[in-house]
Amino acid sequence: MLLFHCRAGFEPDLAAELTVATLEAGAEGRAEYELGQAYVVWIPAPGSHGKGRDWTPDFADLVFARQMLAQCRRVDLPDGADRVTPIVEVAKRLGQRFGAAWIEAPDADRPRQMLAGMRGYTEALQTALAQAKVLGDKRRSARRLHICFLGRDEAVLGVSDPGNSSPWPMGIARVRASENAPSRSGLKLIEALATFIPNEDELLGRMRAGRVAIDLGAAPGGWSQVLASRGVRVLAVDNGPISQAVLDTQLVEHRREDAFRFRPERPVDWMVCDVVAAPARIAALAAQWIERGWCRETIFNLKLPNRNRWQEVLRCHGVIEKTLANVKDSHTLRIKHLYHDREEVTAHLRRL
Repeated sequence: MLLFHCRAGFEPDLAAELTVATLEAGAEGRAEYELGQAYVVWIPAPGSHGKGRDWTPDFADLVFARQMLAQCRRVDLPDGADRVTPIVEVAKRLGQRFGAAWIEAPDADRPRQMLAGMRGYTEALQTALAQAKVLGDKRRSARRLHICFLGRDEAVLGVSDPGNSSPWPMGIARVRASENAPSRSGLKLIEALATFIPNEDELLGRMRAGRVAIDLGAAPGGWSQVLASRGVRVLAVDNGPISQAVLDTQLVEHRREDAFRFRPERPVDWMVCDVVAAPARIAALAAQWIERGWCRETIFNLKLPNRNRWQEVLRCHGVIEKTLANVKDSHTLRIKHLYHDREEVTAHLRRL
């Protein structure tokens, strides 16, 4: 059994995505969820063997999953005082030694409130797991044990591989915007960079002083400020105003033009875009910038409809692939529903 964290309300989209992924992998099973519970469970088909039962997707390819737990086991928690021992016993039966134990809950109102009041209990649980030698693997590649409380009487124990999961508990990115940030939208770009380019040394090579970026739909300047904070020179394109604090960085120039009509005078390293428009139109715009060599890579947001969001993601993916079909160079495309996204997903497209 696999458990996937997601944003509350997006369970049908994640379930649809998992259904497609299982069919493509030749696996057998079904996705189970309730709307608003903030997680989806994948159940292997009864009697299935081999790939169908052991199937684990590539987490990086999943759009709507925040975190992925494998080898899941349900634990019933008694009403009595000892609610630690049942979890420790199931953890021992997993037959592994873990590098860490993450105690968490789905990102829905009631589980969050429950988890907030369990501090003393979680400390006792961590101690008991250490004493049982369930913890103690010091390798950086050590797997993590997740104890996910679905309610006061039920938990799910699962395992995550650092190479095939989110680096954050529950997939909730712990990032901060600068004190004088003109908006909270910059958090989306900070999280996107950490998600799509997790190696900081690699990110420093691709986004550093001397690099140039275009920020389409920049006002009031949240994304431009994030880029400037890394030493990137930014041309902020928007008919609306840009925060004076952003302009004061001396790295951001404001150009009052329409994002769809703007054309760069010369190729740049990056294009970023957080324009409110039809998602397929934004996808076509981003693909055009890569196809024509106007930028090397781009991060952009796709504002999704209220229904059939997975289908809209597939449509945008198709628009991009069709546009780049005749481009000689290869490219990479990843799309992710980030923690700081709401009714949107964030994409990273790079020409290699």
